[in-house]
Amino acid sequence: MPIPKIEVKKVKFHKGHDGYGMNCDLYVDGKKVCEVHDDAWGGGFQYNSVGKTHEERKANREIVDALEKYAKTQTFISEFDNKPMTKNLDIIIDEIIHDENEIKERKKLEKKFATHFILYNEKTGAQRQSSFGKPARLLSTIPVANLQKAYDDLVPQLMKNEKIINTNLEALGVVLKK
Repeated sequence: MPIPKIEVKKVKFHKGHDGYGMNCDLYVDGKKVCEVHDDAWGGGFQYNSVGKTHEERKANREIVDALEKYAKTQTFISEFDNKPMTKNLDIIIDEIIHDENEIKERKKLEKKFATHFILYNEKTGAQRQSSFGKPARLLSTIPVANLQKAYDDLVPQLMKNEKIINTNLEALGVVLKK
């Protein structure tokens, strides 16, 4: 099977028995083939093939079955015992959703770069921010000397494993400390 283009759309999360569940539509090579449901009761995902006719639903079910076989040819390293494990379609869908959510969160964070210094703890994932006043002023409107001083004053206050993650500071004229 050639590598399919797998997409998930209309992802919705809901509170369930064992945490959070999810519903989404699964697309393969641009075609919606099924609706995916995780009921948050501890089992695997349910895949309900879609189509206007029985034949179309059956063909889409075969695509899902082929995806499951494809998924089993993929491996990942377990976080628990550092050993290779075989994927399944549930894992691939989880990875897609996780990656898309990370991209969304990163974009939200990058918007804050315009008005805040963002401090990130690499070990815990915790974030803090520092700004110029309330409401926060655009960093690009602050004189470079003042911005540099604020940066220089902030660096010694960083906690262990923490760093400033703004990607725009050098463009604003700030000299970063390595």
